[in-house]
This record gives sequence, C-alpha cells and structure tokens, in this order.
Amino acid sequence: MSALVVAANRLPVEISATGEATASPGGLASALSTVAVVGSTWVGWAGPGAGRLAPLPFGDTHLHPIALSPGEEARYYQGFANSVLWPLFHGRLRREEMNRSWWRTYRIVNERFATAIARTAPPNATVWVHDYHLLLVPKLLRARRPDVRVGLFLHIPFPNAQLFSMLPWRQEVLAGMLGSDLIGFQVPEDATNFISTVQRLSEVHADGQRLRVGARTVEVDAFPISVDFSRWDALGNNAARAAVVLRAEMDVASILLGIDRLDYTKGITQRLQAFEELLDEGRIDTEHCAFVQVAVPSRTDVPAYQDEREEVEAIVERINSRHRRPNGHGPVRYIESSFDDTGLAAWYRAADALVVTSLADGMNLVAKEFVAARGDGDGVVVLSEFAGAAQDFPEALIINPYDIEAIKSALLTALSMPDGERRSRMESMRATVRRHDVHHWAQHFLERLGAVPGERHRLS
Repeated sequence: MSALVVAANRLPVEISATGEATASPGGLASALSTVAVVGSTWVGWAGPGAGRLAPLPFGDTHLHPIALSPGEEARYYQGFANSVLWPLFHGRLRREEMNRSWWRTYRIVNERFATAIARTAPPNATVWVHDYHLLLVPKLLRARRPDVRVGLFLHIPFPNAQLFSMLPWRQEVLAGMLGSDLIGFQVPEDATNFISTVQRLSEVHADGQRLRVGARTVEVDAFPISVDFSRWDALGNNAARAAVVLRAEMDVASILLGIDRLDYTKGITQRLQAFEELLDEGRIDTEHCAFVQVAVPSRTDVPAYQDEREEVEAIVERINSRHRRPNGHGPVRYIESSFDDTGLAAWYRAADALVVTSLADGMNLVAKEFVAARGDGDGVVVLSEFAGAAQDFPEALIINPYDIEAIKSALLTALSMPDGERRSRMESMRATVRRHDVHHWAQHFLERLGAVPGERHRLS
C-alpha cells in the first residue's frame, strides 16, 4: 500500500501539558494498527488546552497536531459539528441552530486540516479522512493535491434526502464529500441515503453504488466497523475475578447493564422507563434484579446534553426513591463517570444482559465489546433496531426503542432465557465479531480504496 495519512478530529493519543504522548486505548488507533505502514502520518486536533504543538513521532507513526483556539473549538467542534451535524444526521433536531458563524469556522478548520495534509502527505499517498467533523476536507485536499487517493468514512448515520436538505450548506457539504474516491458508511441504508441525496441535490450520475463526478469515479459502500476481538476477549477473561466482586457488591441475582455516552441519541431514559414500569407492575423484584447505568459525560457545554443529563438523573432519582430496597439501596446504580477498558470489561462480565436502546446509532461498538468480552459464553444483548450492530447481531433481542412495551418484554425475556439458548446466541455473535473484527474492517476499506479507478496526476 502507498504511504498512509489518517485525518481525524482527534489524534490517536493523549498529549499532556508537557507534550508527552500516550496511546489512546482502542478506537481508531487499534483499527489501523495492523495496516498503517511504517512512517504513516496522523493529522488531528491534540485536544482542549494543547495549544500549538510541533509534529512529533509516536512509535512508527508521525503525529501532526492541528491547533484550535478556544473560540474555534466552541464554534467548529461544539457548534457546527456537535450542535448541527450530529443532531441532523441522527434525526434529533431539538435545539437545532443553523448558525452561520459556526459554519464559517467549520469551513476554516476543514481548510486548515486540508492544508496540513497536503503539506505532509508523501507523493501519491493514500489519505483516509474520518467522520462528520471533516466532511469538506476531501474536496479541499483534492484541489491542493490531485495526486493523492482519498477515502472518507462516516462513523455516524447519514440522514435521508429530505432531512439532509434542511441544511443551508447542503451543496457545499455534499461537494466536500464527493471529493473522495471512496465513501464508506456503517450500514447499506446509510449508503443508499447518501446516493439518493446526491441524486436529489446535484446533477451527479449514479450507476448503482458508483457516482460519476466529472472524469472521476466515486464509490459508495457499507463497511461495518467492529472492535479488536482478541483484545476484548483477553480483557474479559482477565476481568472474571473483578466481575465476581461486582456481583457480590450488587447482591442481586440478575444485573441489567447500560453503558453509553451521556447523549440524547442513546435512549437512556427509554430503557429506564421500561425498567421502572416493570418495577411498578411487580414483574421485576428489586431484591433480585438491578439496573447498572454507566453514563460517560459528553459535550457538557452543549445545552441539549445538559438537558439529557437532567432527565436521566430525574428518572434515576424517582425510581430509587419509590423502589428502595430494605438495605437502603435503590435498584438503579447510576455511575456518571468514564471507565478504562479494564473497568468496562469487568462490568461486561458481571452483567446478565446488556441493554442498548439507541434512538439512532451508526454502529454501537459497546454491543460488540460486550460480546467479545464474554469468553464465558454467557450473556444476552437487548439491541435497538436503529443501531447498526443490529444488522450484525440477529441473535440479539432486537427492539424498537420508541416502544416501551417492547423494551419491557425484551428485558423479561433476557432475564428468563434458558441457559442453553443464551449460550447458543452468544456463541453465534462471538463468531461474527471474531470473523469481522476491527482489523478486517480497516483492511477491507483500504483495499477497496486502492482499487477505485480515478483520474489523478501522479507525482514521481
């Protein structure tokens, strides 16, 4: 493969105030660890407070930090990316603001990324751009470096044409994305939505999953992302003893588990409402069943996320005050904190069922982490039909997260499922993740990108 440049909003490391870089666990870094060639380059933001940093080596990789001022962080990241594109693409339009200042800063930051990539990419390099923060980069980069091959992967859903058309800057965003040679989505429906949107809003011709943009071919397809199976399998096995301790602390026969960023797209209140109604109806006993909800703080400066936090905390307080156990504990253990992967693995192994009720979700890697961590062969997954993972896990209990009765039924089924059935379902899901892990995902995308025909000026 030609030299690889990865561009993402964040670098795959945490950089301290002294400039020391330590690897971020999992995520994109793990995804590309087996395919990134020696000397590959990562371009990304170093995080809040990092300031301007010079390029630095990290193992066999070169890191090229992008600086953002506090104002740019507010307008580009918190503003346009996470208060316009994120809710729009997830079909959650509350508090939507089509702020022109945010858009201008988003464009400026994308230009900064494109300039940095153009300066650092070797001749004829392969550039892999990631996610909704950088949708303008492919076109901007192509104008600067027509010799490079550009792939774009969107980690979140892509909306239908009618919803996307609400964006005042829809033409510019589409044109930016179409600067790619290959555009990847999580599931086929997202790829279909994109092609339909392009046909509705432009004169680009579509031939199946190929788009003709001038003399170039842009291919569009689904590449379901996954996790590092071997790593999570080992983490789960190593956490077996810690899981026993957690179960002893909970002192119940059954544990339902939710692990999410504290985000309004995750359907946390829906699952808690279903649990509450089962308690109210006497169909679940607080002496025998508890719900553990881990909510990782996220985008705390965005008003919609503040509202979600208040709603979740209110329902947790209501449940625990009305259904307090004789020992004084409530049936919901609410943990508003982040865990390292070792801590997550312990909860994955301790739980009887993982509950995922996303209202919209590109993939939901928590479900795949849970499955990979269950080397004991046990555990049930309750999974929203609107999470991309539902297409990979037909063995899960698939539910409509807007249907509270369906969630209640699935929770009862999960708690009463016979041992043999639980293990059979888990065995099939583990085989899926083992076969299609994160390394398979990365290799598949880059192989397809390398095979896309294109009109470009090669540099010698």
